Amino acid sequence: MTTPYRRVGRVLKPHGTHGEVSAVTVGGLPISVLENLRVWMVPPPPSGVREFRVSAVRPGGKRLILGFDDVSSAEQAGSLAGRWLLARAADIPEDVIVREDLIGMKVHDHVRGPLGLVTDVIVTGANDVLVVDEGAFGQILIPDIPDVVDSVNAETATILVRLLDGLIEEDEG
Repeated sequence: MTTPYRRVGRVLKPHGTHGEVSAVTVGGLPISVLENLRVWMVPPPPSGVREFRVSAVRPGGKRLILGFDDVSSAEQAGSLAGRWLLARAADIPEDVIVREDLIGMKVHDHVRGPLGLVTDVIVTGANDVLVVDEGAFGQILIPDIPDVVDSVNAETATILVRLLDGLIEEDEG
């Protein structure tokens, strides 16, 4: 069963004096998805449960700067700090795969075959790392980079990889 809402980001703090906020996306969600997206805040702000529309998105260093319809002051923006942004799952394009979608997917290597399931995704400064367990090679840490991850198929919940030498211990037979 799929959930009707997905976390798409978190408001960190107010930004400036015109009602903007500093925020981060969840799971590598592309910022283009946020443009004009309808979101709800969790927990709800003091103004109550209501829909917000993201009216502006721009990079702000390592964060994003977001503007919302009907939020025009630093005080209003401050009341949103620390809240999760939820969006209807149906409003997120089907081809967008975020980190949390990878957990539970099967991982197959071109040469070695099945490697196990993704049990976690570690976020590092350079690239994400897939933690793969429950396979014949034990726990494997796989860098999520184009040289290693060939494809991600959401329909079959499968990630196809081409492991670099040294990522797993193999018997030299």
